[in-house]
Amino acid sequence: MRLYLIRIALVWGVLFGSTYLYADEKISLARQTGSYPEILSAIEANSAYRFSYRSDLFEEKGKVKFAANEENIESLLQRLLDPIAIRFTINQKIIVLRPREEIVMIQGSVRDANNGMELAGASVYDKESGHGTAVDANGAYNLRRRGGRTNLQISFIGYQPFSLPSLTLRNDTVIHFKLSPDTTALTEVIVRSRPLSETSQVHSSQMGKMSFSSKTLRQTPVLLGEADIIKTLQLTPGVSMGTEGTAGLYVRGGGNDENLFLIDGNPIYQINHIGGVFSAFNPDAISEMDFFKGGFPARYGGRLSSVVDLHTREGNSEKLKGSVTLGLISGNMSLEGPLFNKKTTFYLGLRRTWLDVLSAPAIAIVNKTQKKQGNKYRMRYAFHDLNGKIAHRIDERNKLFVSIYQGNDLFHTGYKEFSLITESNYSMNDMNNRMRWGNLMTTAGWEHRYNEQLSGKLLALYTRYHSQLKYYNESQTGRPGEEAYDFQKTENTSTNGIQDMGIRSSFDYRPLSQHRVRFGADLLYHIFNPEFTRFQGTNPESGSQPQILSNDRLHGFECALYAEDDWTLHPRVLINGGIRLSTFTTSGKTFFNAEPRASVRWLAGSNISVKAAYARMAQYVHQLSNSFLNLPTDSWMPVTAKLKPLLSDQVSAGIYYTLNSTWQFSAEGYYKKLNNLLDYKDGFSFVPGTVEWESKLTGGKGRGYGVEWMVRKESGRTTGWAGYTLSWADRQFDEINEGRMFRSRYDNRHKFNIVVMHKINPLVEITAAWSYASGNRTTLPLERYVEFEEIDYSNRGEIEYVTERNNYQLPAYHRLDLGLNVYRPKKRNRMGIWNISIYNAYNRMNPFMVYQSSKTVNHQSFPRFKQMSYFPIIPTVSYTYKF
Repeated sequence: MRLYLIRIALVWGVLFGSTYLYADEKISLARQTGSYPEILSAIEANSAYRFSYRSDLFEEKGKVKFAANEENIESLLQRLLDPIAIRFTINQKIIVLRPREEIVMIQGSVRDANNGMELAGASVYDKESGHGTAVDANGAYNLRRRGGRTNLQISFIGYQPFSLPSLTLRNDTVIHFKLSPDTTALTEVIVRSRPLSETSQVHSSQMGKMSFSSKTLRQTPVLLGEADIIKTLQLTPGVSMGTEGTAGLYVRGGGNDENLFLIDGNPIYQINHIGGVFSAFNPDAISEMDFFKGGFPARYGGRLSSVVDLHTREGNSEKLKGSVTLGLISGNMSLEGPLFNKKTTFYLGLRRTWLDVLSAPAIAIVNKTQKKQGNKYRMRYAFHDLNGKIAHRIDERNKLFVSIYQGNDLFHTGYKEFSLITESNYSMNDMNNRMRWGNLMTTAGWEHRYNEQLSGKLLALYTRYHSQLKYYNESQTGRPGEEAYDFQKTENTSTNGIQDMGIRSSFDYRPLSQHRVRFGADLLYHIFNPEFTRFQGTNPESGSQPQILSNDRLHGFECALYAEDDWTLHPRVLINGGIRLSTFTTSGKTFFNAEPRASVRWLAGSNISVKAAYARMAQYVHQLSNSFLNLPTDSWMPVTAKLKPLLSDQVSAGIYYTLNSTWQFSAEGYYKKLNNLLDYKDGFSFVPGTVEWESKLTGGKGRGYGVEWMVRKESGRTTGWAGYTLSWADRQFDEINEGRMFRSRYDNRHKFNIVVMHKINPLVEITAAWSYASGNRTTLPLERYVEFEEIDYSNRGEIEYVTERNNYQLPAYHRLDLGLNVYRPKKRNRMGIWNISIYNAYNRMNPFMVYQSSKTVNHQSFPRFKQMSYFPIIPTVSYTYKF
């Protein structure tokens, strides 16, 4: 053993002894000025070391002043070579020099060459390194890679791809790109060497997300030719539409008030016009929409079921542009362009219905025929939406913007009728109903890029929803002073609403290529105006008797902190982990919830992945309504000491596949558990009364689960998607339905949608959308029995017997919508667009509601049910002029 150890020591000394010998050598070098090769030659002359390096290693390095005094070789070379990014390796007497591969940051923006609009979602790919990234919502990109040769390729759907000639990068570089729209339309460009971007459904960690451009929203055929964001979402898997013609959104078994709508980060509460026939969002003012229904990122919170994140247009920075659209029942106009200079842009959009203008002649004709009788009828309905935005880019690191939205509905009905009792006596009845409701929202924002890794956004928010219903009735019998004279007047005013003021801050930090960290905070102050009713009645005997039925204003303070990290654990494994901490304080009671979020993506191949996700959501405000319509009587209320915050836990898993960078296939399964849901107890409703609104409600739970399949094509002459959903949705309340579980009203077991958009040529395109869904559920008395009095059996009454809530399923719903767009180019790059749409092309009479009726056979009455349908085949035409 001793001999063996001695041999090992000798071999070790032969192999490595010289290295330590030379490493301990001290080197002195008189101060001199020269090129780097000259300094290295001087070191060789004063030591036993020899250098090995490429002849072009020190090109463009210039001269250096250098000296050394009794210094070892490692310390000496670090002082000499580190400033010029050259690394060294010592192997006995030979020192090998190589260039250090420095990490450089390529950053900049990608915009539309015609209007300067940021192209969020565009792909930036470097062919040399194989690295790529996606443009964020602000139009900016950051690409970290090793220094050296680079070859950037920029691409975006609907735009001509751009390739930057090869460059050699040794320092951080800023490069801005402008892409031109693809006007060929007939050919499809596929860059097969480009991998999928980090935002693609295969490569991202996000589940349950869909993005829509403004072009897709405008192309989808909908009711009365009005492009509609909500109705487009109703054509996607996992989303139930509610009742036909309404703008309801019931996502994965959730309720209509469980959806968070954001316009430039600001929440909005009333999303409908005409009781839900149209949504309150003007699609011409929207640049992009992101829809989340599962695997929620930690930056979103406050609702249980979905998030609709809308980004408004900022305006053209190159020239003044606009458009005017004339439709069947409404018109749109928009104007955008630079303001003062190209750094400041504006956008202004206005949409207004002219239903009141169209109905005025008919009302006038009716009143003319009733003029002799002294009768007069009134009816008016109108709505409008106003969107505006001013953005100012201070420099490449700072941008300011102010966004505003204002929308209002007005509905007025009434009549004034006279009737003669005798020749000298008459009666009069004058009735007026007036409803007004709408939103006001404004957002001020500052976007700042601190450095290449960190950017942030600060928003100041204000939003208000207000609803007012006024009822006036005046009746008179006889003339004043007569014995039979009677006069009565009733006035009833009911209001409700909600106001929010707050601040949102968000940060995006990319310290390494493997990590993308997002964090921030939200502060919201809520003011609730629930069920305020003022009643006043007047008659000759008692005079005026005002009565106010009111709940005091309620205040709530909502705070949230969040952080999430996209962590590339392995080239095949991407993890998104996050946490949201939220609090809500009202009436001296504070609620706290920790909302963890996690999702993981495993890349099985370059174009296929498997994902799983978990998300907990908390909701502190809810909407009270027992109607299937979205009416202004619906009120937003906070949680209280009696009513706990609503909670949801959702787990989901899916597989995603992309074929030829064109076809996207996905299959997702989910299970969602809902707790502390609120509903009216049996026998109560939203109608104001003497019972406090808290006492009308009861808490319960629910669940939703199912599987969703979808195929989508986003490029080429033919685009669109097809989806199928198999789902279940249940509810259970201790004080409803005798505590038994029952199916949700919108438990649509099967749902199938197909949306196709095809370009026949560059000037003509056709669109089609077909929907099928299992029928909604409603509560009907399917049985009756007769109750006799014990003493007098001839006196009897019928009593309806309801087995359980939502015990009847309506017939299946299906509908085909068609659309045709014809483009007519004009002089000076102007464009006219004709749109012809057909809603419900094969005239399917889908049930709007079911009501009880009767049928008489052989002088005997039998109960039966009838369905009410409002929307037959409806052709429409509109014209848009763009300048």
